[in-house]
Amino acid sequence: MDLQVKSTSLDVLSLESIRYPLKIKNYNELRKEKTIVPRILVVVLIPELLQEWINQSETELCMRRCAYWISLRGQAETKNTDKVTVYIPR
Repeated sequence: MDLQVKSTSLDVLSLESIRYPLKIKNYNELRKEKTIVPRILVVVLIPELLQEWINQSETELCMRRCAYWISLRGQAETKNTDKVTVYIPR
């Protein structure tokens, strides 16, 4: 499995989905149908301040918030030239 992992601290949450602006190049790579290995987009929501997100020591690694994922395989082409908003179910 190939993962493309993105992170954001922007307000992208709605009740039903995560709205993530994805560059067209990345969108087109992820939506290809003829791939042997599945490709998944993962968006990690993080707080704006690093100290509120991650705590690392020799005994623990604790990351707060969560990640959402989606397969864009087979999604339609877009006429956008810069970015497309991807909606990831919550």
